[in-house]
Amino acid sequence: MHQIYNYDLYIFDCDGVILDSNALKVQAMKEALEALSLTPELVTECVTYFANNFGKSRFHHIAHFVNDILELKDDQKTLVEAKILSDFSAQCKALYLTAKLTPGFLSLIQALPGQKFVASGSEQSELRSVFKSRGLDKYFVNVFGSPIPKAQLLSDILQSQTHNKALMIGDAVSDFDASQANNIDFICYVPFSNVPQRMKSLANEHQFEVIERWPQQVQVNN
Repeated sequence: MHQIYNYDLYIFDCDGVILDSNALKVQAMKEALEALSLTPELVTECVTYFANNFGKSRFHHIAHFVNDILELKDDQKTLVEAKILSDFSAQCKALYLTAKLTPGFLSLIQALPGQKFVASGSEQSELRSVFKSRGLDKYFVNVFGSPIPKAQLLSDILQSQTHNKALMIGDAVSDFDASQANNIDFICYVPFSNVPQRMKSLANEHQFEVIERWPQQVQVNN
């Protein structure tokens, strides 16, 4: 049996792990930026940063765009930040309702022992609403998201639960970093990751497992 079944507490990222939503969210951010009539070069720089740093909150990303990439006057920053956030959030609400589950996820989540949580960079109230609408909330003790940083979310979950062995399952550097900060195991689910080669390089360096598909529990007939 695969080692993924050897834990009693599971913490899942959402985008690219539970839902095949990474590419959809990158496109949504691109469209939100293009609506500002920015140059293609600035849009590309922002979108590249967004894709390469997936797992951090939209609040982090948009603040970075406004303060470090876009050439804005101080009195423009608040308005532009609000505009990007509003446009992106509206698109996310729609795409989350239609994004496909990653193949085999439901079989996995039903077979895993122990308690399961979600810790995502996505906005918390939005994510909880989507999970409830799609009937996914029943598989998890709770669903957590931004603006609280992921490492803190993991810390809060771990302190709230009695457990012997915990696992973080993600697809981004921020997921691995959060697991490291909390001294728990990490498995990278890579098929929909925005940075698959980077995650494989990290896996070689830090000796965590990278999986291309969800392991299925093998039933043995006596």
